[in-house]
Amino acid sequence: GAETFKVTERDPVTLECTVSGTPELQVKWFKDGKQLMPSRFYTMSLDNNVASFRMESVVKEDSGVYSFKVENDYGSHTCEAVVTVLAIPPSFTKKLSKMNKILGSSIHMECKVSGSLPITAKWYKDGKEISDSAKYRSLCHENTVSLEINNLELTDSSNYTCSVTNIAGSDSCSAILAVKEPPSFLAKPESQEAVPDSTVEFKAVLKGTPPFKIKWFKEDLELAPGPNCVFGIEGSTGFLNLYSVDGLKSGNYICQVSNDVGSDSCTTTLIITEPPKFAKRLDPSNVVKHGDSTRLACKITETINELHDLMPFLKLRHLSIEDSGDYIYPASLFFLEPPVFSRKPSPVDTLKGTEVHLECEISGTPPFDITWYKDKRQIRSSKKYKVTSKNYLANIHILNTETSDVGEYQCKAKNDVGSDTCICTVKLKEPPKFVTKINSLTVVVGEPVELQATVEGSQPISVIWLKDKEDIIRESENTEITYMDNIATLQLAKAELSSAGKYICQVRNDAGTRECMATLTVLG
Repeated sequence: GAETFKVTERDPVTLECTVSGTPELQVKWFKDGKQLMPSRFYTMSLDNNVASFRMESVVKEDSGVYSFKVENDYGSHTCEAVVTVLAIPPSFTKKLSKMNKILGSSIHMECKVSGSLPITAKWYKDGKEISDSAKYRSLCHENTVSLEINNLELTDSSNYTCSVTNIAGSDSCSAILAVKEPPSFLAKPESQEAVPDSTVEFKAVLKGTPPFKIKWFKEDLELAPGPNCVFGIEGSTGFLNLYSVDGLKSGNYICQVSNDVGSDSCTTTLIITEPPKFAKRLDPSNVVKHGDSTRLACKITETINELHDLMPFLKLRHLSIEDSGDYIYPASLFFLEPPVFSRKPSPVDTLKGTEVHLECEISGTPPFDITWYKDKRQIRSSKKYKVTSKNYLANIHILNTETSDVGEYQCKAKNDVGSDTCICTVKLKEPPKFVTKINSLTVVVGEPVELQATVEGSQPISVIWLKDKEDIIRESENTEITYMDNIATLQLAKAELSSAGKYICQVRNDAGTRECMATLTVLG
């Protein structure tokens, strides 16, 4: 019977037969009955009565029955061998590794695989198979498999698995993707006003992916922790405590927060107010003659919002004996200024269900009486609203914003000498919608194509074009994509037969997604 050889794909194979007989001997090799001729794939030789047939690197198609025939003028002889080429199961030469990406970005995961082709690949998120869509796009080309994920969300943080299979077996590898949000401030630290030797506390509410690192600076100088300076993070709140403050602590303070994907900073102010004192006192022994005039003057340094150098004086004319005595200047003078809104909140365009924070900054002489109104009706702290005011800042937090919270918010500040008002409007972001949709077209090969839709909704709006529901259309020499003045346009310079299909225009903003579809027919 025929001898059987089992070999692995890509290995070399040599078949040999020892022959004898009266020269001249002729040898021939056959595969499945078809004669083989020397080529770059096969090497044949006859040396010292040994006939040899060699294949340097076999593939699966080389499996079969190989026969050897030797003949001379007096007869012939044949022998056979069965060669079975075994496929190589797939294995990863480059596996997935742990990945960190920023919220809103995209990622390209790629693996390298060895093994017999064809190889098929499947991707899984936490054990659930991923299908190609506008968000996910998988590719498998020879020994490279990849997965692209667009517009990463926090929920995309997961364990991703790539599974590859061929006729001989399968293999898989997994890695964790962590989608992280850079830090930002939900509530910035409020400016403070304090007296000497008191304690000052700054607090900031943070948003983003922990853990955070926090630094504080006074002007350009980084603060170091010590007995009179303590800072850190508790949960999602960053804080700075200053103890036994003095005038040198007045100034701008910068809070810088970071995580491993980004950083943010904000500035607040500390003002140390000191009681007024005499920089120059009255001359205690001012002697003048009867009938003369004199001027009594002293200099006061007073801190009210900023330093004022005051030089009050008393001028006495035609003095008499009765004007002799002690003159006293009351050093507790201060000047009242009416409130003025030095910083007003910008109009707010927000999503339903989110929290809105409106903050006003006031200049003038505290204390201020702060009142908030919604559509001219007074607002007080409740489950819906949190109203706070401290020093020169007035705040209102609108919790879990709903349609009924849309409108005009008014803040009124007053003190003993005046009042001021500022207004801010709150709107809900509108999901995009199509004013006009794309129309189905029939064109001849070579003709230009234009698909166009008009969109409205809260900006920013992003536009994606898809063909046959899955393939994302990108710009090329033949394809131009534009979105200007709320008009989304897809242009093909020349229609091809492969251009035919169903086209989808997908528009998206923070409030939602909409899409419309049209069919392009191309006639040959």
